[in-house]
Amino acid sequence: MHKTEKPRLAFIGDSITEGWGLSDWEKERYTTLLAQAFPQYEILNFGSSGATLQSQFDMAYTNTLAFEKSIQEQPYDMLFVFLGANDVWYWTSENTFRAEYEQLLARYTASRIFLIAPLKMNAGHYETHKLEQIRAIIKDIARQNGLAFIDLYEASRTDWLSFDSVHPDAYGQKEIARLIAQALRSKDIAPL
Repeated sequence: MHKTEKPRLAFIGDSITEGWGLSDWEKERYTTLLAQAFPQYEILNFGSSGATLQSQFDMAYTNTLAFEKSIQEQPYDMLFVFLGANDVWYWTSENTFRAEYEQLLARYTASRIFLIAPLKMNAGHYETHKLEQIRAIIKDIARQNGLAFIDLYEASRTDWLSFDSVHPDAYGQKEIARLIAQALRSKDIAPL
């Protein structure tokens, strides 16, 4: 039995979900902002810095305490999957990424699932190309499985980024929250 009777929204992801690089990550990260905007929901953050989607790496999301806790806390009314940015630097192949993503989804129980494309980053041609590949794979998985897709890659701008050109600053976190809130308010999403 869970602590509240509110619908439960779980966010799994990497350092962007965790709030890495923010001066006050517990207040400035997008999940906190969503909790303030949607008090009717219980918002759960299962972000883990450095996490990759692909499981053959030490930093794989499935090797983290955040993953273990997210599995234990099931079921969810909505699950938001925001992984893939760190896979740019640990790339194997499109087939591996797709298979690993689908295997991860199969581990969760949720009434609705939202797949989120990684943000743009100030990086070189290789990283940009990989991010575009990752975005296309995630979008295709969403389409094939009838899942909601939130395209942060197309919506994001590099001026949202912090000092390291990868992680969003407080303004970027607000924009992520705004775009996810827009998806939650979509007429295509029936209220719980």
